[in-house]
Amino acid sequence: MSIKQKKVACFLLFLSLISCRKDPSNPIIYDVFLVVGQSNNYYGDDLDLLASFVESENIKQLGRHDSLNYQIIPATEPLENHSKPLNKGSYVLTFAKLYAKNLLDKNHKVLIIPCAKTGTSFIKHDWNKGDKLFTDAVERTSYILRRYRGSKLSAILWHQGESDVNNENYQTDLDNFITIIRTELNAKHTPFILGGMVPYWVKQNNKRKGIQSIIKNTPNRMLYTKYANPEFPFVIEKKDNTVDSIHYNAKGLRELGQRYFTEFTSFE
Repeated sequence: MSIKQKKVACFLLFLSLISCRKDPSNPIIYDVFLVVGQSNNYYGDDLDLLASFVESENIKQLGRHDSLNYQIIPATEPLENHSKPLNKGSYVLTFAKLYAKNLLDKNHKVLIIPCAKTGTSFIKHDWNKGDKLFTDAVERTSYILRRYRGSKLSAILWHQGESDVNNENYQTDLDNFITIIRTELNAKHTPFILGGMVPYWVKQNNKRKGIQSIIKNTPNRMLYTKYANPEFPFVIEKKDNTVDSIHYNAKGLRELGQRYFTEFTSFE
């Protein structure tokens, strides 16, 4: 190889290396959505994979289990919550798809941080400050916001209440949770959206009605909060509401995800 040919080869190699380098002026920026609460975040039975499937370069999740812990991976069912049941659907991917389609800025990506767990509550010391699940949610979100500069916590998505039906201090616990987790994440004005529990299940018991009322009226007490109403514009139901009556099915959660998104777009 002549000296001229060597120079050309070196120049081409240099260009190749430059093109492979990460452009520091164009870092990965995530719109982050923290998912917290208990099983109705993800426990929808009768999962229709064709209807719920999503794998997009624009929608990711923070892994949790085994070698995927703290790794950014594709967002597909089942999401990497503390509980990860197979063949169950969530409302979160519906929400994320709508957000990515309608609101995602160019060069941004959606990042879901799944932190929900079956049967958890304030009364059992899961979501109060210092509790294991509370700490886990804060640490994972803080990690992403530190590592990916320019990323932001776009919303906190909460679905919980079933395991706190006998908690006489639920309203205080819930309001404290909203205030404290925002403070921990330096997110005072971050939208916080709460979903209503299954209407059929709620109507069987007055204590359940009381908890639902507290959840529904949170926007009247707390700034920058919204309520995803399972009873409007129609009641979310199953063909047989008595089967696993405490949980939505996958179809119902997809509908609820649209309502979460509608509430998100209503923030001024």
